[in-house]
Amino acid sequence: MTRPTAPRTHGGSMSVTTRALATFGLLFGLLLSTGCESMKASQTLSNAMGFGGIPPVDLEEQYINEDSEFLQIRGMRIHYRDVGEGPVIILVHGIFSSLHTWDGWVEELRKSNRVITLDLPGYGLTGGPENIDDFNVEFVYSVFQNFIQYMEAEHFTLAGSSFGGYLSARYAVDHPEKVDRLILIDPSGYSQGERPLVFKMASTPVVGSIMKVFQPPFMITRNVKKNYGDPSKLTEENLYRYVHMAQREGAKPLYVKTLQMLGEDKADGTDMSFSGVKAPTLLMWGEEDEWTPLSQSERWMADLRNVKLITYPEVGHMPMEEIPFQTVSDAITFLADAPGAGDAEEDTFRSINNTSSEDLESLINDSNEFQELSEEDVKRMERDLE
Repeated sequence: MTRPTAPRTHGGSMSVTTRALATFGLLFGLLLSTGCESMKASQTLSNAMGFGGIPPVDLEEQYINEDSEFLQIRGMRIHYRDVGEGPVIILVHGIFSSLHTWDGWVEELRKSNRVITLDLPGYGLTGGPENIDDFNVEFVYSVFQNFIQYMEAEHFTLAGSSFGGYLSARYAVDHPEKVDRLILIDPSGYSQGERPLVFKMASTPVVGSIMKVFQPPFMITRNVKKNYGDPSKLTEENLYRYVHMAQREGAKPLYVKTLQMLGEDKADGTDMSFSGVKAPTLLMWGEEDEWTPLSQSERWMADLRNVKLITYPEVGHMPMEEIPFQTVSDAITFLADAPGAGDAEEDTFRSINNTSSEDLESLINDSNEFQELSEEDVKRMERDLE
């Protein structure tokens, strides 16, 4: 006797289909809820949904200009710009950014300085190493040092934002003979406890794995806006650039790796000390910074010996981008007022500082010039000065 065949049901597959449609609807709703800007910034529907990637050649067509150059370092094609003449200043961006974040500064600084900017490994038009396992803080710092060597600058000012601030301060500790002045803008570098939600998401195994292939542009838009104290100052040009760079082919896993390697503070509390910085330093900080809170400035002020702090009310994590004119004006004033570590005045100060009081007194007493000056000569010199 033949056993009757049980009827097949498609309820399971229908359930999966229903869930997939519901998920799609939710994502599409989120896209609409964040406005059309996220969708406008994406070149294709797959980009708009967070799956696709933009070929590097397409990004280069849009984001290089007549000043753009490329340099091969450790198998990577580093995008950089080298403009202007005069004292050298190197500008270093933070995570998920690019050299374009400094456009407002470059426009002013290049009038009297040689200004060098670069896209750090993993970001902008540079991209990452062939093997993503090689991508970590030490790798980025090593490439950064190699890049500076290629620039053949004997002395220079370093200005860094966020992670670029950490790289700049670390370089100033390791190469004090090269760094004349240091400008740090909302720098990272110390353990800070609570991090933005996106760091926690990337460190969660399941979510982190999903983010390596799926990063809808509304996530980028949301995080960029949170980095501005006043989101109304975020231009469409800047917003689109952040979305496009995040959609570069290969960028998603690099961005996740970045969040993972920077999102966990050292459990043993062994932060690097920046007390070895010898260069005069300007700290700039947005008071509304949620990524690197203003309270972090206390650590820097305690560690650095020759430091000045300027804070900006109602400004977020990227003051040089949010209020470029005001911040570059403060930077130019600092560069004019602060004697560099390699300047003659600084060298003279150090020489005098290392001379004993007995030696100084002996020099003064033995000097014929001091002995031969009469009271009348002194008065004449005073009149000339007046």
